[in-house]
Amino acid sequence: MSKTDIRVMQKFIDTLVGTPRFSYPAKKNVPRPEGEFAHVQLLEEYQESIPANFIHSQTDEVTVFRTQSLARLRFRIGIVETNGVASTRIMHGWTSEAIKALMMETGYGFIRAFPVSLEDAKLEKRWEERQAIAVEMYVTRTFEETVDNITKLFISGNFIEADTVH
Repeated sequence: MSKTDIRVMQKFIDTLVGTPRFSYPAKKNVPRPEGEFAHVQLLEEYQESIPANFIHSQTDEVTVFRTQSLARLRFRIGIVETNGVASTRIMHGWTSEAIKALMMETGYGFIRAFPVSLEDAKLEKRWEERQAIAVEMYVTRTFEETVDNITKLFISGNFIEADTVH
C-alpha cells in the first residue's frame, strides 16, 4: 500500500466532483478544509492473480526478471457535504469520459463503488452530515529482480575405480 495509491484516488475523486483539492489523505495531520470535502483512506489490498514472471532483459552478466501481479485495492471515501451532489457523483460517475481518460493515464481501473454506512446517524447531532463510500479499484503491481548469471563453472573431483558388485 503506497502513498501513490492515495494520490491517484484523490485525482479520481477531485475529477468526479469537479473541484480541485476536494479530497485529502485521511488520518494525516493536515488542516481540515472548510465547507465540503472528502478524505481518502486505503483500507486493504488483495492479490487477485497468480504473479506472472518473465525475463525482462538479459546480458552476459545479469538477467532482469519482471513480476507482474493484479492487485485489488479497497478505499474508503469519507464525504462531508451539504446537498449530496458530491457523494452521488462519486457513487455513479465512474463511466464518464474524464474518468476513463484518467484510468488510461494512471493504469488504475474501476471495479465498483458502494455505500459503507450512514455515518452521521452514528455521531452526535452537532456533527456535520457525512457519507462514506467504499471504492474498489485494480492496478497491476510490477517488480523487478536482477540476478547475476553464472559465467564460469569450475568442476573438480577424483575418479575412483572400484570393483563392480553383481
